[in-house]
Amino acid sequence: MRLVVVDNDEAVLELLRLDLGLEGHDILATAMDGDGAVRACDEHEPEVLIVDFRLGPGLNGLEVARQVRRPGLRVVLHTNYVTPDVVKTATEAGAIVVEKGSLHALRRAVEG
Repeated sequence: MRLVVVDNDEAVLELLRLDLGLEGHDILATAMDGDGAVRACDEHEPEVLIVDFRLGPGLNGLEVARQVRRPGLRVVLHTNYVTPDVVKTATEAGAIVVEKGSLHALRRAVEG
């Protein structure tokens, strides 16, 4: 799969990049904020966007999901804040929610 990976924590970003790369996925770009996520999706046209819910100042993961929504793009929102409200809002934005720390669940979400 062709991926863009976004997280505002550099260590998490590197872990995801390495883990998913070892799984055979093509990491097209990484970003650490919402604006970078939108730019990376526009420039690289990934099949999957993995984006953190809380990105700091600017766009959050849900706002990114809404802006990049298009046919053929799966958005995986990874977060420590898995609540019914977050899941509902993410689903409405076209995203799949995966709890941070579960690489197995993240891999499954990427594969579809």
